Amino acid sequence: MDLRQIRFFVAACEEGSLSAAANRLNCTASGVSQQMSALEARLGVGLLERTRRGVVPTSAGRRFYERSLAILKAVSEAEMEVEDFTAGLSGAVSAGFAPGLAKAILPSTLARFTREYPKVDIDIASGTADSLLAEVAGGALDFFIGQFEKPQIGLSATSIGRFPVTLVSGSRRGLMPMKPLRLADMPPLKLFTPNAANSLRPKIDAAIRNGEIRAERIISIASLSAGLEFLSQTDWSAILPYWIGQKELGNDRLTVNPIIDSALAVEVALIYPTRHPLSRAAGILYDQFIQELRRSEEEWQRVMASALSGDDGSIKKK
Repeated sequence: MDLRQIRFFVAACEEGSLSAAANRLNCTASGVSQQMSALEARLGVGLLERTRRGVVPTSAGRRFYERSLAILKAVSEAEMEVEDFTAGLSGAVSAGFAPGLAKAILPSTLARFTREYPKVDIDIASGTADSLLAEVAGGALDFFIGQFEKPQIGLSATSIGRFPVTLVSGSRRGLMPMKPLRLADMPPLKLFTPNAANSLRPKIDAAIRNGEIRAERIISIASLSAGLEFLSQTDWSAILPYWIGQKELGNDRLTVNPIIDSALAVEVALIYPTRHPLSRAAGILYDQFIQELRRSEEEWQRVMASALSGDDGSIKKK
């Protein structure tokens, strides 16, 4: 048994087919099949069940998969420790961030990181949360920070926190800026929503079905920047994480209103391949991002306190 066989086996389990595993590993499906047959022969037990749709691990395969992840993680950690010891902090980090976080929190994080660690190359991917998660699963990204709706084989999730949302509307809507609102008290809204499964969209849809939000019309726009530009030219609204609303404060074409007494919240997590721990450089980038996010959260809380204290009394701070 060698590490290549273990890597091939883990890829087959996570991808669900030998051909997909081969694409991920840049080899042929027949090569993956041969290595799996050799591994099963060595262990004397079937690890993968072949079906018309691909492969699934057997009971023994599932147990071996968990052990294999631990082996690959230990090897990666050992390699990173040796690299750090011999070269100092260098190398490369590839990461993805939910579009709103990339717009509002990431720039200040990168400004600090690039200043403090000039020998580390950084690649920040763009796209929807769903596409970025797929890149993490395929090994193209070291990690992703954003919403994560469902557990996925091969990926580990560490919760970062639960954060409030805001109503961002075109100024033509006529709302008073920063006046706290209850969605249940609002007249029917014309809503722009994201279309990614790993976003606020599922929660917004559920709130509409449950009567917590009344919607006159709904459109889906994958691009956050396009959606915000659309809002700025109309009287439409969007329910977005607080950091997006915070970023648009002072934009006279958009109105930001904190949402209170709502079950809607943004649950953010760090997502990374289980088989690969974060490198030292990736871990530092993540830590600095969290520091910027906490500073942003504290500033939003100060803005909220000011908005609530200036209210007419119909909404009281709890």
